[in-house]
Amino acid sequence: MEDLAIEYVNNLSSTNEFKRLIELKKIIDSKYSSLIVRLKNREARYIEARQYPSQYDVISIQKEFSEAKSELYSKEEVKEYFKLERQLDELLTNDLNDLKDSISNKFNKDEIMKI
Repeated sequence: MEDLAIEYVNNLSSTNEFKRLIELKKIIDSKYSSLIVRLKNREARYIEARQYPSQYDVISIQKEFSEAKSELYSKEEVKEYFKLERQLDELLTNDLNDLKDSISNKFNKDEIMKI
């Protein structure tokens, strides 16, 4: 069984889509590092503001967080990355559901299995 899992991972990681996902991750991390840092800082500030709303201007901080997120997520590489990530997630979900079906019809579809 372990050999099948390793084979599955090897097959998946050798696809063009997976390779492109890895390539995009590297591009995004280097090309947009300042936007990523800005987004993470704004997100942390927003989370803190939500915990202590009387001490912060939550609306303003939420707007800053939203703007930082929009700026990063509007980049073509980021859009492509998320598109490929969704495709990969869908493939993994479908394969997992097929595996569950092959074992028993009593498993719920799309429900995470705890091992």
